[in-house]
Amino acid sequence: MFSLLSLRAAWLFSGACLLFPGSQLTAPSEAGTLVIRQGGIYTGSYRSTDSAVPCIRIMTTEPVTLRGCQLAGAGNLIDVPNGGADLTVEHCTGIGLRPSRDQTARGHFIEINSARSLRLLNNSFAHTTGIAVYQWSGDGSATQTLQILRNTGRSIDSRYRDGGGTTASFISLNQVHGVANVEIAWNQVVNEPDNSLVEDNINIYNSSGTAQSPMRIHDNYVQGAYPYPATAPKFSGTGLITDGDQASVLTATGYIDAYQNQFVSTCNSAMNIAGGHHVRFNNNRMVTSGLLPNGQKLNATYCGIAVFNFYQQAVFGSHQVDGNVMGMVKWGANNPFPDRNDNGDYGFQIHTNTQHLPNPITLQTEQAEWTRWVSKLQQNGVHLGPGFQPAAVAQRP
Repeated sequence: MFSLLSLRAAWLFSGACLLFPGSQLTAPSEAGTLVIRQGGIYTGSYRSTDSAVPCIRIMTTEPVTLRGCQLAGAGNLIDVPNGGADLTVEHCTGIGLRPSRDQTARGHFIEINSARSLRLLNNSFAHTTGIAVYQWSGDGSATQTLQILRNTGRSIDSRYRDGGGTTASFISLNQVHGVANVEIAWNQVVNEPDNSLVEDNINIYNSSGTAQSPMRIHDNYVQGAYPYPATAPKFSGTGLITDGDQASVLTATGYIDAYQNQFVSTCNSAMNIAGGHHVRFNNNRMVTSGLLPNGQKLNATYCGIAVFNFYQQAVFGSHQVDGNVMGMVKWGANNPFPDRNDNGDYGFQIHTNTQHLPNPITLQTEQAEWTRWVSKLQQNGVHLGPGFQPAAVAQRP
């Protein structure tokens, strides 16, 4: 076990980041970034106003824990560019700052490449482009896997400062192939309309668990998936999607179990199976009133769960969609009730035991989902975010 390292010995200044001794992030008086080159437990406050300079960069394969860090940056807050990292990030906060250059989105809370082990526990971040996990080098054992638990995100934001934007996710996995013991659970993300730009809140792209140990995505709360502006007529994002264009069983998305999640106020679809094999969407709840909090209509809603072989993969199949609760408004549709479009399985006909909520689906129906979520946290003794803060009061976030 490593002791808490002296930060004076641990940092290397090389850009526009700063270590602050206090708990508040204030205007920097020096330039620098924390570059971690040896294992240990690190804490502190760091700030970067340069989109090209992360607040923390990790350059070691020794076990590293970031604990209680306060981060604010225009670029990636935590950057792990090399393979083999063994990283725990817990009880940290992150704020995405305005990008320092045009045609550039805010940075990720963390971007990590080919990690051996990653545990993200009880963190909170706002106005970033989320968690990005690319490839994997661990063996999928209990100590070499991926855990994303009890984190909170607000307003995933891929807008450019000069107009327009790109795509971003709360959590994205790309080419994380065949990893056992993966768990993404008890996370909460709330995206504010006209103050965020998210594509797929959770995107599982060419990534997979195993037949014996499927990737478990459960008991998460996702609210908000909107175009910008929120009333625009087109949007391709989701609450959760299995995605990816790979053709083989080994490299395509597969062995995904998504259950007991809640999706509220999502344009396009709440959940999509657009690629992969052996995907199970069971016992989830999805509610969209088709309205903004001010009563304006959303024009880009579509359905609850869509099942479609977007990439025309030969491996596409062996899916299950069962026991889901749906109340999805699409103005002018009639499935199963007027102004509704709950199921969208494009002829696959695999939706079973769906519970269709009665009309009307209203803003109060959405509010009831938040209340349900807060109660669920309390009943299960789950505390979200840094410092084991108590659950929020039961009102629309």
